[in-house]
Amino acid sequence: MSNKYVLEIKTVQIAPFRTLMTALKDILLETNITFREDGIRIVNMDKSHTILAYLHLEADKFEYYYCKYPQIVIGVNMFHLFKLINSIDNDDTLTIYIEEDEYCDGITDHLGLKFENGDIKQCKNQKLKLIEPDDENLEVPEVQFSSIINLPSADFQKIIRDLSNISERIEIKSVGNELIFKCQGPFASCEVRRSESDGIMEFVQKQSSSKVIQGEFSLKNLGYFIKCTNLCSSIEMYLENDLPLIVKYSVASLGEIKL
Repeated sequence: MSNKYVLEIKTVQIAPFRTLMTALKDILLETNITFREDGIRIVNMDKSHTILAYLHLEADKFEYYYCKYPQIVIGVNMFHLFKLINSIDNDDTLTIYIEEDEYCDGITDHLGLKFENGDIKQCKNQKLKLIEPDDENLEVPEVQFSSIINLPSADFQKIIRDLSNISERIEIKSVGNELIFKCQGPFASCEVRRSESDGIMEFVQKQSSSKVIQGEFSLKNLGYFIKCTNLCSSIEMYLENDLPLIVKYSVASLGEIKL
């Protein structure tokens, strides 16, 4: 590949990349994107400081990945990035790049996006104007969770959508082999119970049968989570008393996002 770039990344996994941008634009308005030799990272909170998004896409899962420096950090308006990515076709190859002559002392004003379609011999080049990166450096704390549950992503999406029609809050409880979703609204209440079953729902990590793990969460926030549904067929839910809920989605074979 050409050495005129300080950053050059190619992927043909267009659909999951677009789905990822669709979800992130609603959670993070502006964010840092960090490119390292081992991959792409985003660690940031939404504007209400109630959702922490952690994204890691692994370098060796891309068709081509080159990052000249140990770390390149850019500031991006996610809605503007989504508008450009959303115009790509599933048959295209996406190249993300930063040109050497546009990069000086760790700063660049533009991120290049190239869409190539070999079938129709078309190449579209776009340059996104960047914003100043945020100085705040967030780290994801290491936390032990008593209950880790594997659940079909479409089922989780339906439960969240259904309960959002009734209430603004949801209680999620892990008891023995059961996962319970419960809400109380002004005109109705609802309870959904899921039991462990092979290939459908399983506990990756389970607490003792006498211990109850539960938490109350915003259905509006979980509504943002389920925008990632099309990324993968199943999710992992991390549940612990007095801690935020974490939901992990695989980004096709590229990596993972935790919310």
